[in-house]
Amino acid sequence: MADYGLEFSQLYERVQDYANITNITGSATKAKAAVNDALRKIAAARRWLALRRTGTITPVASTQAYVLTTLTGFNYPVRCYYVLNGAEQEIRIVSEEEWAQRSDNDSDGTPEICAFLDVSGATKVYFSPRPSSGFIAQHSSIYIDYDKKPTELVLDTAVPEIPNTNNQMALVYYAVSELVLKQGDYQGSTAYYAKAEVEMNKTFVSDIHFRGMKRKSGKPSFGILHGVNRQHPQQDYK
Repeated sequence: MADYGLEFSQLYERVQDYANITNITGSATKAKAAVNDALRKIAAARRWLALRRTGTITPVASTQAYVLTTLTGFNYPVRCYYVLNGAEQEIRIVSEEEWAQRSDNDSDGTPEICAFLDVSGATKVYFSPRPSSGFIAQHSSIYIDYDKKPTELVLDTAVPEIPNTNNQMALVYYAVSELVLKQGDYQGSTAYYAKAEVEMNKTFVSDIHFRGMKRKSGKPSFGILHGVNRQHPQQDYK
């Protein structure tokens, strides 16, 4: 048993019960798939601190692009920087459009901007200027804060990384919503979807009240961590 929160077996058993499919052959398989689909839905809906990780890239002189093999489970970039005299120096992450306008593909020096681009099906990080031998002599690593993909639930004893354990019923409600919709119960699907949204909004309110931020006005919604960086810290909703 988990110290706190629901394990995978408890989640999909609740889904079977609420969707009224417990006695249907193969219902456990359907419920497990529905819970993992709900996990993917929740992961895509916002930026989760529980999925935040830090990895490193080893720069090579005059090399601009790097495959993200050292960033386990990489999903979204958050911050990129190197350390100089104990202080973090930002390498600004830019959009693909800004990269096309501002990147210097022929010069070596201290990287000022970077972009995460999908090339031939693989995401790579590109630096401009390219790291110089002088930069590498001082900095053996470039650090990248990123959000990883959530781990899919397989073992019955697994505890989901997201959402927060006190709001895990969102996984159950989203899963039940999809399963009863497949049964043609549109009213039930809508009701369970609304219940899931309530659980998610509780998470956003918790973000606001328990991370040292003062509540402003407006209803919490998805995307609380989108665009957060050193210059634009996390804010409440306006």
